[in-house]
This record gives sequence, structure tokens and C-alpha cells, in this order.
Amino acid sequence: MTTDSEAETAANAPTPRRSHHQRRTVSAAHIAASRPARATTAVAAVWLFAYAAHAAHLDLATLLAIVLGTAALNRYGSTVLDRIMAAVVLLAGTAIVGGLVISYWPWGLAPVAVGGFALSVLVLVSFATRRRFRLPMHFAAADGIAILSGAAAVVIAAWPTLHSDFWKQFDYSALLADRLRQFAMFDVVRSGHSYAFAHFDRVSAQALPGARTYPSGMQMVYAIVDCFAHGDAEPGAPLHEFVRYYWYTLISFGLLVLATAWAAKRMVGPMMADRLRLPSVFVTAGVGAFLSTGYFLSYVWQGFDSVVLACVFLVAGMAVILRPPRNVWEQALLAGSAFLAVVFGHPLLLPHITLVLVAALVVYRRRFFKARIRGKLAFALGTLGVAVLVAAPFMAVSGLNIGTRFHTDGFIIALPWHVILTVSVAAAIALANPATRRLPHAKAALAALAATGAVQIALEIDLVGHSSTRYYVEKSLNGLVLMSLVGLGGLTNLWPKARPKATRTAEAAKAAQTAKVAKTAKVARAAMTPRRRTRRTRKPWPVRQAENAIAAVTAALAAGAVAFAPAYINWPRFQPGTDSTWAQLWTGRHTFVADYGHQLRAQQRLGVYSDGVPTIVASSPSGILNLNMSLLAGLANRDLHAVSSQINRTTDLYGLTGLPAKGEWSPQAKASLKILEHIITSNKAPVRIVVSDKVLAAKLQGFGAVHPQFKVKVLYVP
Repeated sequence: MTTDSEAETAANAPTPRRSHHQRRTVSAAHIAASRPARATTAVAAVWLFAYAAHAAHLDLATLLAIVLGTAALNRYGSTVLDRIMAAVVLLAGTAIVGGLVISYWPWGLAPVAVGGFALSVLVLVSFATRRRFRLPMHFAAADGIAILSGAAAVVIAAWPTLHSDFWKQFDYSALLADRLRQFAMFDVVRSGHSYAFAHFDRVSAQALPGARTYPSGMQMVYAIVDCFAHGDAEPGAPLHEFVRYYWYTLISFGLLVLATAWAAKRMVGPMMADRLRLPSVFVTAGVGAFLSTGYFLSYVWQGFDSVVLACVFLVAGMAVILRPPRNVWEQALLAGSAFLAVVFGHPLLLPHITLVLVAALVVYRRRFFKARIRGKLAFALGTLGVAVLVAAPFMAVSGLNIGTRFHTDGFIIALPWHVILTVSVAAAIALANPATRRLPHAKAALAALAATGAVQIALEIDLVGHSSTRYYVEKSLNGLVLMSLVGLGGLTNLWPKARPKATRTAEAAKAAQTAKVAKTAKVARAAMTPRRRTRRTRKPWPVRQAENAIAAVTAALAAGAVAFAPAYINWPRFQPGTDSTWAQLWTGRHTFVADYGHQLRAQQRLGVYSDGVPTIVASSPSGILNLNMSLLAGLANRDLHAVSSQINRTTDLYGLTGLPAKGEWSPQAKASLKILEHIITSNKAPVRIVVSDKVLAAKLQGFGAVHPQFKVKVLYVP
């Protein structure tokens, strides 16, 4: 036992000081112990943020936080736009995979659940990887041109509907049936809170044939975005939902322009010196102007919505795959996300993105196979993830036959061959020149373009003897053209050096000699580092911006973005006239052939789009417009399945207006009447026929009186 004096002596004894190593150990243990608590607090904070944003009807703030958080967490590129574009690619692939989770969890597309879960994942990844949220401060001039090009594309595409009333907008937003069918699949995903194949029984009444098996990656991405934009788990009124969907397609087109221009800038090289600023601005502005005012604007009013979004990730995928980040895990995630977004967006672009992946694997093979074990593991897991998440469900669930799809008929405007050849040759020069081909990503891009071109040529040869259609072939060819536009970024490297090589060598030798004889390290660093001298002699900011503006305007003129003649369209070739542009035609409202907004307004007043009655519209002299209005009626009433077997027959309903009360009808009108009578007698559910001709209405009412068992309703809407 110790005595009181001994205890007092021990208490008063000085405490031994801990060594530096002991203090570091204790500090590390304290940080490790506090990390779970800090992670839990951060997760609770982001859920509180999601709830507060929803309560304030600011769910878009949650979506913005997700995008910026993903951009701040990845380490791709060196500019803010690089990080944001990489974030968009990652989020698209994650949304497609996350759609499987959303399809089965109990909260569906509730914005708080989706936003809170997404932000929680970002926070947990940050703590697990010990990576802070950080955005670079650098912003290249070419990035600003790419953003302006994308914004201009959205304004041009939206122009015909910016100054129109609600019903007049449908003349442009629902111009062709393709968009209405794409929206029908979007509505299936949005209303069912899941992929169609997951819970088809929920949405079978409103689904078109094939909706269960059609790859709906675009629809899931749009549905997740819509839950934040609309601020509600439920989609709301169908027609208002369609207007939101239409704006998503316009934004996607702008994103395609931005992504292609940005990807072209990424083809310049890993170190873009100030001497390459003007050529990079020129190429970026030229690509952006060509896309926003040229042929690809026709994709908007042809309703090729899934192709547009898939092309966004095809071109962005080229950038992130061919110029990957340093981290191999990040490389695998970006490559897999781009692959998922393309394949589940539009499967016919599968060969394009696959060849890009193969070319990148060949060029960067040493990075994986000679790296440490984590590099090999990342590559194996990335490959396995693509196989499991794409190939297996895609083949098992959809059963889509790409070879059969290539022989499908359809209407599409062809891209002129002289444009295709010009872009292809320019891309070959840009990537194969000695100044560019030494770069690994340029080699991979050139190989991918050559392989994709060979596949396209083989397809063209195959179709010469086996098919007359060019619908999907043209879409595939246009994907190759977009890849070539990305390759044009290599033209920047052809810009001549600012100073002769001999001069640079002499200056470098002089700097080395100065550093060698310097007495202090500070003097040596000043002699060996030319950056400080470059910054002191840099041109003033207004001068640089004026040069950028001149280069951008010159590129837009060279790309043919400015029209010098009155707008007119060459209808036999379905191309703009001489010195006209697609943008001039579209903004001047020269690219549609009929006006049916007033018919939609009149039909809505009589409840056609709100009473839930299966409807076939035959109120227009054009069969295409009858198809569009019949589809819109089915979408608005969410009962497409009731008339799905008869919808396509409305394209043959011509000449059903201005019919004579006495005398013979035209053969075309007689044939159309027979089709309507067959629709009435063969449809499983009683239908309503909407007409705008009194004589036709009387004829159909007489037919219904003779056949009362079919319970047909005839609605006359002048």
C-alpha cells in the first residue's frame, strides 16, 4: 500500500512529455475516430437541405447541388467546364443504373428521396476517398465559346415557341409522331416511377406496343430531372408534362452543341499554351456554329430525342475516354457511364462508343496491365460492370436486334454528302498530322474514326442489295460525323509556333547557363522558369477578349452560320436554299406544312384531352396530322393502349375535309372512310371519332346507328 506522502509525491511529479511520433499517432487516431461522426453529420445536413429545398419549392437547387457536388468531387481536366462535363457523364450513367433502384424502392421519384440519397452518396464518397469538394479556378476562353454556342442553340431551337400561346406551341413541339412516341415512353417511366419492364402492370393502359422492351435510358434521365424541375413525385397533367419534356429536348440539343465543341477543345492536347488560344477558340466556335445553325438543328423538329441525348454522351464520352483522368478508378467510372448513357439512350450507336473504348484500351494498355494491382482491379471491375449492367439486361429484357433495326423504314432528312466528306477529310488531317499524332488520345481518336468509318462503309454496301431505307443508316452516319467534328480539335496543333525553334533553343541554353552559375536557388528558379516572364508580357485582358471575339465571328462565318439570302427551302431535296441556313428556316417558321394548333384548342374545349375516352382524330386533310392529334389525345387521356392497334392507320386518312353533300366522293376519301369504319368495328374498346366535316360526321353517325353494338361516338369539331 502507498502512504499519503507517496501519493502526494506521485501527484506532484511532472508529467512526462510525449514524443512527436506519439503526438502524431494520437492526432491520427482522434481524426479517424471523429470521421464517422463528421460523415454522419454531413449526411444529416444534406438530407435537411433536400427537405428544406422541397419545402421552399426549390428542388432545382438540390439538382444543382448534385451536379456541382459531382463536379467538385471528380478530378477530371483542369477547368471548371471539364469538371462539369465529366460530372454530367457520371450522373447520366448513374441515373440509368440508379433507375433500377428507383424502380423498386418505396419512394419512387420523390425529389427529397432521390436528392437526399444522391447527396448522401457524394458525401460518403468524399469521406471514403478523403477527397475534398474543390473546383478549379481556371476557365479557358474556348470553354466560354462552347457555353455560348450551347446557349445559342437552345434559343434558336426554342424560338418558334417563345412567342406563341399554349396550343400554338404544339405546331412545333409535337410536329412529328416520333416525339409523341418518345414522350409516351417518358410518361410511362414518369408515371410508373420505374422502368417499364419493372412494373409494366402499372402503366400498361397508357403504353404503346414495344414500350416494355424499348431501351429507355433517356426517359429515365429525363424523369429524374423532371422530379426536381416539377417538384413532385407525380407528373401532373399530361399536356403540361409534355411541355416540360419538350424543353428538356431543347436543352439536350444545346448540351449536344456544348459537348461537341468542348470535346473538340479537349482534342488539342494536355497542355494548351497561350499561343494556341486563338486557334482553339476558332475551332470551338466553328464546331458550335455549325451544329447550332446547320443540319443537326433538324433533329429537334424531326423528334429524334433519344438520338440527341445519346449523341451528347457519344461526343462527351470520346473526350473522357480518350483523354482520361489520372485515377484509374475514375477512368473506369467515366468510361462505363458514357457507355451506359449511349447504349441505353440509342442502341444503334453501340458500335461507335464500343470502338472508342477499344481504341482507348489499346493506346492506354500499359496503364492497366503494367500498373499496380489497383489499376488491374479497376479495369476488371469496370469491364465486368459494363457487361453486367448493360449486356445482360439489354439482351435478356429488350431483345433488340440491331441488324433488324438497320433495315427499318422511316423518314429522315439526309446530311449532304459534300458536308460528310469535308468533315471526314478535315478530321483525318487534324488527327494524322505530325504535330498531333504524337499525342496518345489523337492516335486513339484516329483509330476509332477509321474503324467506325469502315463499319459504316460495310453497312452502306450491305444496304445496297438488301434494303432501300436509310432511316437508321443516316442516324449511324450522323454519329460518325459528330465524332469527326470532335476530331477537328487536332487542327489547332497546326498553328505555327510563335517563335522559331532555333531561337527557343538558344534561349533555353542561355537560361540553363544562367541557372548553373547562379549563387542562390531563387535566382536559378527565376532563370529556369519562363512562365513569370510570360505573365508580365501577357496581352491586356481587353485585347485578348477582342481577339477571341474576332476569331469566333470568323469561325461562325466560315462554318456557314450566317445567311445572306432570304429564307427558302428546297422541297424536292428538303434542304435549305442557296445561302440559307437551317436556323433561318426554323426561326422564320418555314419548316412545317400545316397548322393544327387551332384544332387542338377547339378539341380541348369539348373535353377531347381530358375526359379519358379512347379517341381517333380524323379532322385534318393530312394523315400525318391525324396521327399526331390521335397520339396526343391518347397521351392526354393516358389510354393509348386502348387504340394502340389503330393509331398507325390514321396516317392513311386523307381527303376527309370539304366533302360534297351530294355526288361522288374522291377515291381517296372513300378509302379513308373504309379505314374509319374498320377502326370502329375492329377496335376492342368503343372509340370516339373526332371530325371537322359535317358530311363525314353524318356518314359516321349513320354507320354507328346501323352497328349499335360498337358504341361509336362521333364528335364534330369545326
